[in-house]
Amino acid sequence: MKYTILLLASFAFFTVEASSQCRGFTKRNCVPILEDYLQNDNYNAAILIPGDEAELDMAFYGGVSYRIVVCSHSILGEVEFSLNDYDGNALWTNTDGEKHLDIQVATTQQLSVKIKVPSNESSLIHEGCVSIMLGSKE
Repeated sequence: MKYTILLLASFAFFTVEASSQCRGFTKRNCVPILEDYLQNDNYNAAILIPGDEAELDMAFYGGVSYRIVVCSHSILGEVEFSLNDYDGNALWTNTDGEKHLDIQVATTQQLSVKIKVPSNESSLIHEGCVSIMLGSKE
């Protein structure tokens, strides 16, 4: 029983530590990409491994300029992301390797950002932080 509690406490510590490292990574590497856009109050980041996919729905208000930033640890490779409409149709993809997208929508709408971490053939599985940030300016 004592070992079970110790094991669970260890897992909790490592989870908190990974989250803390991801938050620090985001602050150092992602926030500067927003430049003069004001960051929204949401912190959207996850620890991902090669082959993982993630999706985040976001509300965009008409007449507001936005910058969407997706940044990741370099160990994950070139992370792909796309902006999709309500039906899942891709409106934009970062096929050119861009780490951010500047947009302005005419009407308020719900869009989603889809992320895909490239697979790799390595027997070692590396994990890394992937952050999605949304900045705005009027």
